[in-house]
Amino acid sequence: EFKGYIFRISGGNDKQGFPMKQGILCNHRVRLLFKKGMSCFRERRKGCRKRKSVRGCVVGPDLATLSLVISKKGEADIPGLTDDQ
Repeated sequence: EFKGYIFRISGGNDKQGFPMKQGILCNHRVRLLFKKGMSCFRERRKGCRKRKSVRGCVVGPDLATLSLVISKKGEADIPGLTDDQ
C-alpha cells in the first residue's frame, strides 16, 4: 500500500494525550519548565513560565497518534491523500 513512500515523523500524542517534543531523546514522559516561544506552550501572562509534562521524541508502543509528512512519493497513489481529487 505504501511501497516506495518515505515518511518523516513530525509529532504525535501518547495514549493519555501528552504531545511529543523534539529534542527529548527518550520514550517516556518528562516534566519541563516552559517559557515564551517554546513549542507545546502558550504564554497566558507576560513573563509566565510553567512546568508541563511532555513525551520524548522516540517512538514507542504507548503512542496513540503519529503525525507523518510525505518526504518521497512512491509509484502508486494513496486514495484521498496523494490523488488529485
